[in-house]
Amino acid sequence: MLINLNGRLVPEQEGVVSVFDRGFLFGDGVFESMRAYDGRVFRLPQHLNRLERSAALVGLEGGPAGARLATAIGELLSVNRLGDARLRLTLTRGEGRPGDYIGTVGPPTLVISASPFAGLDGALVDAGVPVTIASRRAVPADCVDPAIKSISRMASVLARREASESGAFETILVDATDRLTEGTSSNLFLVTGGGRLLTPAAPGGALPGVTRAAVLEVAAAAGLEIREADLPVGLLGAADEVFLTNTSWEVLPVARVDGRPVGHGRPGPVTRNLLARYRDLVRRECRGV
Repeated sequence: MLINLNGRLVPEQEGVVSVFDRGFLFGDGVFESMRAYDGRVFRLPQHLNRLERSAALVGLEGGPAGARLATAIGELLSVNRLGDARLRLTLTRGEGRPGDYIGTVGPPTLVISASPFAGLDGALVDAGVPVTIASRRAVPADCVDPAIKSISRMASVLARREASESGAFETILVDATDRLTEGTSSNLFLVTGGGRLLTPAAPGGALPGVTRAAVLEVAAAAGLEIREADLPVGLLGAADEVFLTNTSWEVLPVARVDGRPVGHGRPGPVTRNLLARYRDLVRRECRGV
């Protein structure tokens, strides 16, 4: 595979950056994960707008304009002959020096990578996945704005390792007041009595995901009652259905939370309906059908 490194297409094994890059030294950068279907990235403008917002929120200046990035992403998919793919765009503040949290000695570093991806194993979607509730608290919003899609992911790495050790697929983060926030790499949705759809407010405690927004869109079109609010962790145990969303997973049902079944322990009707509607939206926007 070729990657785009600072505007140049190079083989991925030759895609190296300085050991003094601030992304390596401090996790000082932002990123976007995207998914392409038939060579077209789903909601690319929204992803690039979010990248621009993340960069602005951390004062990261000098990155390429959205139109240039869109062209680069299209070229990368084409040169690698990728139709269905997963992409990541990483933007760091550039080179610095160890111990110097402010200074830079060069322009921002940009890396765009892509790999074949046709979706999760269908068995996971059909059966639902197990999740845990993380023992570590989510990073407080008054420390790092959840709207920033930062490459500083240590809290998520540790929480996901905890989930893996217990055999779970994902872990749900809770804030200091026992309110649900999000997964380590996903947004969280609950379905309660009567088909009401609940999700933690964003960006108050969760990243405003592009897939999250699309699911809210199709849910509204389906006539569901939707509530974005602060949700106590106890609601997980009372929910009829739970599911996760992100660019790669689309709409992923949750079957168990900390070993306890959600509802009947299998994907429920609201989740299945929203997955079908989401995939129909993708087909219309990316596949032209």
